[in-house]
Formats: sequence, structure tokens, C-alpha cells
Amino acid sequence: MQEEREQGDRARARQVRMIDVANSLGLSRATVSLVMRNSPLVSAATRSAVLAEAERLGYIYNQAAANLRTQRNDLVGLVMPDVMNPFVGEVSLGVQEVLGEVGFFVMIANTVDRVDLQRQILQSLVGHRAAGVVTIPALTATADDFSGIRRSGLPTVLLLRHIDGVDLPFVGTDEEAIGRLGAEHLISVHGCRRVAYFGGDPLASPRVGRMETFRQAVAEAEVEAGEGAGVEWDAVWSEPLEATADAAYRRASELLAAGPPPDGVLCHSDNVAYGLVKALRTHDAPPCAVLGIDDLHQSAMWNPPISSIATDPVELGRVCGRVLLDEMGMPVKGRRTPPAPEIHARASCGCH
Repeated sequence: MQEEREQGDRARARQVRMIDVANSLGLSRATVSLVMRNSPLVSAATRSAVLAEAERLGYIYNQAAANLRTQRNDLVGLVMPDVMNPFVGEVSLGVQEVLGEVGFFVMIANTVDRVDLQRQILQSLVGHRAAGVVTIPALTATADDFSGIRRSGLPTVLLLRHIDGVDLPFVGTDEEAIGRLGAEHLISVHGCRRVAYFGGDPLASPRVGRMETFRQAVAEAEVEAGEGAGVEWDAVWSEPLEATADAAYRRASELLAAGPPPDGVLCHSDNVAYGLVKALRTHDAPPCAVLGIDDLHQSAMWNPPISSIATDPVELGRVCGRVLLDEMGMPVKGRRTPPAPEIHARASCGCH
């Protein structure tokens, strides 16, 4: 009996058309269609009235049919190298917030930094007529790996990792400002005299840009300090490594077994800082001012709380969403440039 009632309900729902909802409210079919497609052109009051009447009448919007008519899907791909990374989680919140407000569904896909898998995912999104893509490219990706998606015309925004020769829109952090902020805080505020840049893959453009500026600032501080009072660059602690907490913990443990740490370390990310801080605590190491990058939400909850150069990953995600909407030719509200990085000092560097 229950199954018969459900079948009857579905049959009645199929009989209710968009024009029926429009006629019931005295609106045009076009207005009801805008509501069903989550268009920002409809007022909140009209949207509420249409959705309430559609529910009362039992109308069900046929999204598959709409996709066939418009030749477009409401799916946006968020193609990331590591979905386990908390930075990716915060970015995805910002992307979904902006795109969800105008009716897009965000799907996260994991490339595990493999170019072949990235290519497969991007081709699939093109084939499924996705509305757009936001991606952090795989580490070894080149311009050739994005030639196909460029030819397809699929709106695409690159995040964080810049690739030479790719003319797609790019949203990234200010690596030069990050490097200089890190050097100034460790050297000028904490008086560090042996410093390092810890973590990050050598192919990652953020590491290259941040470390280059950080090291340049360290060299300038050494010149200004004069002979005998300079700042030493620790090359061993600055060797690249995978930007995960586990990898950072293992490498830091190995280095600590060989001797004391630098007295100031700028970590490639908060994720790397988590591993370093754990190693310092586990091995009862001498004092070391630790500064992360990103200021993830959980960093303030660590013991000790992690000092970090804030890049606001959620807002970075929002910016990506707005830039993508602009690429789609849709109206956009809000800033389309990333926020400037700033120091959020806590106990891990000795500020509190």
C-alpha cells in the first residue's frame, strides 16, 4: 500500500509543470525558471514564494533536462592534489560558499599530485559539461597539461601553484610578502641568529618564492648587523621535504638527533609546523621560534598554539569562486584579489 501511494505521488509530481507553478502565483514561466536555476536576478521574497508553491503543488525540477537544453551542467570541479590537507578543506569552504549561492554544486577530486590522474579528471569534467574548474595543479604539471582544457573553453582557475606558459586565471598568495614577514618577525622581534625555511617540495612555486625572499631578507639582515653579529642560514634544515605533518615530524626528529635546531624556523605551512612542533616537544629540544604559514583554523588550538602568517584560505577559496564566476560571464560581488598576509603571533614563536 505504501509503495502504491509513493508511485501515485511521483506520478502526480510528473504531471505538475513549471507553467502550473507560474500560473498559480500569477508569475511568468521565465521567473519560475530563474528561481529553479538559483539565479541571483530574483528577489528573496519571490524565490520563497515560488519554492513554497512548487512544494505545495508537488512540482519537481528536472535538472537533467535543463542541462540538455542549456548544454551546461551545474557542477564545478575542485581538483586538488591532497584532499587530506586541511588547507584544501578551508579553501573548499570558500569556493562552495560563493558558488553555492548561485546554484552550483562543488565536487572535490583528488589527484594525489599525479599528472596522469589530473588529466583524466579534467577530461572527465569537460566530457560531463561541467560549468567550471578550480584546481591546484599537480607539482610536475606543465603548460602542455592544460592545453586541452584551454581548447575546450571550460572556465578554469589555477590556485596557489603558478605554471609558466599557462594563461588561465591564477589566484595565489603573496609569496614575497610572506617571506619578508617571516624573516622580519623571527630576526627583528625574536632576535634569531640561526634560521631556516622548513618543508615544501622543490617544485612547488610557493616554496620557491617564499624561501627566495626569506633567504634574501636574512642576507640583508646579516649585512646590516655587521661582522660577528650576523644571521646564519641553516641549509640542512632548509632542504625540501613533503609538506605533511608526518614527513615534517620524521625529518625534524632525524635532524634533532644530530644536533640542536635553529633558533628560528619559518615552516612552509601550518601542516609542516605541526610536525616540527611535535618533534621539538617529543625530543625535549632547545627553544626554537616556530612560525607557520596559512593560519589554519585549528592552529590556535594546538599546544602550543601555532604562530602563523595568515593567508586566509577560506577567503582564497571565495576569491577563486568569484574569479571563476567572472570567467563564466556571470555577475560577481566581492573582492577578486587575495587578502594581504599578516602575522598572527602565538606561543610557538615565543610571543605569548
